[in-house]
Amino acid sequence: METINLNEITTHERSVYPPSFCRLRLLLAVMGVTQVSVLLISIGSLQDFSLVRLGITSLYAQALALVTAAGVCVTRAWLGRLSARGSWLGSWLVALIVALAFSYAAGIIGTVLGAGPGRNNFDSFVAQSVLAVALVTGPLFRYLYIRAQSQFQLLAQAEARVQALQARIQPHFLFNSLNTIASLIPEDPVSAERATEDLADLFRGSMRRADDLISLAQELELAQKYLEMEQRRIGERLRVDWQVSELPPDARILPLSLQPLLENAVVHGIQPLVDGGEIRVYGRSEKDQVVITICNPYGPDGKVTEGHGMALINIRERLKLAFGTTASLITHQDAEQFFAILSLPYVKSPDS
Repeated sequence: METINLNEITTHERSVYPPSFCRLRLLLAVMGVTQVSVLLISIGSLQDFSLVRLGITSLYAQALALVTAAGVCVTRAWLGRLSARGSWLGSWLVALIVALAFSYAAGIIGTVLGAGPGRNNFDSFVAQSVLAVALVTGPLFRYLYIRAQSQFQLLAQAEARVQALQARIQPHFLFNSLNTIASLIPEDPVSAERATEDLADLFRGSMRRADDLISLAQELELAQKYLEMEQRRIGERLRVDWQVSELPPDARILPLSLQPLLENAVVHGIQPLVDGGEIRVYGRSEKDQVVITICNPYGPDGKVTEGHGMALINIRERLKLAFGTTASLITHQDAEQFFAILSLPYVKSPDS
């Protein structure tokens, strides 16, 4: 059985607070639940049923529900200082107190105007109003709590998967970059110094959260720095053809989406070839999608090596967590070339 430490329990508890009843969507849900409850009560007493009675009951019930929701909304900031369990219980008690005050005031005003419950039925009217709110809000709060808890668990699982993927990316990436710099130091110290500066930029990029989106311009800059570093190591055997002018620079992308694909292209495509080869990076925007293709030649045996696998799996997992089914990474190979086609939804950067 999976264990959870104390910090995770605290985080979990603080992540399932009641939702805001100030939002229109939740208010509409409250009104819907209220109306269904009124209809069910009316069906249960068909002998006294009338459209006028149903209309008056519905009007009062909706007013009671909206005032109660407003009370929970107003006290949300104060209730947020309590524990998660205390906040849920506090919200329910606030709903009952507001219902008590509203029904008491409505009963008095209605009685004075001659349309209320009257003195004989006053206590019963108030008690029924509060009981109705208690019976409706109890299951409603329970449902909202279970839904919030389920959403938190899904987010926690996604966060754990993202951290695991990022943990596998960073050490591998750093190891290969340091090897590149080490190979340059004896022969070309100046290039090694520049490569170290590039590595600092690249590593800063790799330290970002793996699920935080960055601009495509930033990702392309990091990708270019990586290939420049590899060109210092491999020399003229590595040639790069950039065709990215049609890509929207303000599109958002996961950090280190391109670098692992380019690393595969270098290590498993260019490096095994005696004469090296050319990596082509080209992209375009198609309606609401951004498509980037990386193309590289095969190794000498004409097959893609197994090393492509981990990077492809990692990127696909991260795309699924970030974009769902709107993003994809498709691979294709012909007799001489290997293609990695990355498709993303065109989401603009907030500062664009």
